[in-house]
Amino acid sequence: MELICKEYHFYNNGIYKTISKLSPEGWFTDIEKVEPSIRIFGTPKQVDKAYKDYVKMTGLNLNETYDFKVEPKGSWWYDIYGKDAESINKKTQEKLDKYKELYNKQNKKALITTI
Repeated sequence: MELICKEYHFYNNGIYKTISKLSPEGWFTDIEKVEPSIRIFGTPKQVDKAYKDYVKMTGLNLNETYDFKVEPKGSWWYDIYGKDAESINKKTQEKLDKYKELYNKQNKKALITTI
């Protein structure tokens, strides 16, 4: 059984959050765009269904999607990462191992996380 992980980045769709920051003049409050992003882990069929259900529930429009995986040496992303490629791959593998553990604890149901 093949397990995959995909990242989905959505357009803002008019969603904002309130932020407070300290500046030299004191505290100020402003609004900031929220650009929702999720990661889905499971079988290809589960990931596809979870993505479609998420879009149907939220009404969000997809901007970009990426495979979340360890990049092999010589791949485009590996070369973009440069000297950090091995440490990024290590962190990615740790997250994928954690997702797999949670997936198995959840009776092998698709796992959706925010990123």
